[in-house]
Amino acid sequence: MVRDLRKGPPRRWNESLGQIRWLPRLIDKTRAALAGRLGDYFFGQSPLDRELLRALGIAHREFARIVRDAPGDADVLAALQARSPEGVRAARAWSEALPRRRGLFLFAIDLDDGYLPGWWRWLGAPTRWSSGFLTRAIKRIWPSRAVDGLRLEGEEER
Repeated sequence: MVRDLRKGPPRRWNESLGQIRWLPRLIDKTRAALAGRLGDYFFGQSPLDRELLRALGIAHREFARIVRDAPGDADVLAALQARSPEGVRAARAWSEALPRRRGLFLFAIDLDDGYLPGWWRWLGAPTRWSSGFLTRAIKRIWPSRAVDGLRLEGEEER
């Protein structure tokens, strides 16, 4: 199933797959990009996506192919492990350090995605508006080519 990121956020940054934080979120964004449902999220421009993929030793386009061809999350992890066990180990180390190294950025992502409870929610709407505006501008100036020509089977761009 493809999450429609025009209607809701991807999984939270702290969800993990194979002890790698951010990987489930990146899979959601990749599937959404492949299906033309990315909305105001980045795929190909996100600094945290790039950091994780660099640790894995893989480019966005190759990762998109793996996600496209994998029926589920476990299959993505298995393909990454088969491709580069040392890359998966490096990604786990990157993941372990992520909250310490990028805490403020992760807080802003949680705020933007609506994952923060209580009184933080009142900041969510202006944050989403401003980040959406900024994201759309960046995507116009620096479009991603990471999924050009790639589509999920049975999915049409909407």
